[in-house]
Amino acid sequence: ILGPEEDYRSFVLAMNSVGITFAVNVVDSLEKAGCLNFKHLLDVGGASGTYTREMLGRLPHAKATIFDLPPAVEEARKRFGGTEFESRVRLVAGDFYLDELPMGCDFAWVSAIIHQFGRPQSQSLYKKIYRAIDDGGVIAVRDFVMQPNRTEPLDGAMFAINMLTATQTGMCYTFEEIKEDLEIAGFTEVSYAVPADSMGAVVTAVKRAK
Repeated sequence: ILGPEEDYRSFVLAMNSVGITFAVNVVDSLEKAGCLNFKHLLDVGGASGTYTREMLGRLPHAKATIFDLPPAVEEARKRFGGTEFESRVRLVAGDFYLDELPMGCDFAWVSAIIHQFGRPQSQSLYKKIYRAIDDGGVIAVRDFVMQPNRTEPLDGAMFAINMLTATQTGMCYTFEEIKEDLEIAGFTEVSYAVPADSMGAVVTAVKRAK
């Protein structure tokens, strides 16, 4: 047994290996949908920075902040150190369950997070993101998006069963549920920006000045 920190580090590295090709396809879809247009990305729970790297590679003048637990941040530091991206990426260690998020971004990326917990926790996270991002900024939530019958997409239904058995409150959510949670946090203009039957589905929303 390696211990919690080393186990988490191993998980981060495994997700990076699995996610590299998938990230390319997801970011392709974001670009085609017109969603990839920001100055400063906040990658919430961004791990070693798989999505950050792919996005910054397409936006040469953009910067990013990766926010995650200390072991993940250290892996990101190793990954970006000595690369062309090093000066463009800020690494901030913290726990988004407990801590406020870094300020000053205009695009928040929430990737494969919300299936881990229930809607109250999602609402809490969205509120933190709402406080952190600039007026006019966009939040993008990547996850399975279920049909109202909850049996489609099939992969999402099977994944939801896994969440029900492996976590206390995890679940896969419908667009209407995600939309409602985002609106409770203050976001508007909620859109199913990238429809997909996989975990490559993306819902976006906007923070407008009140």
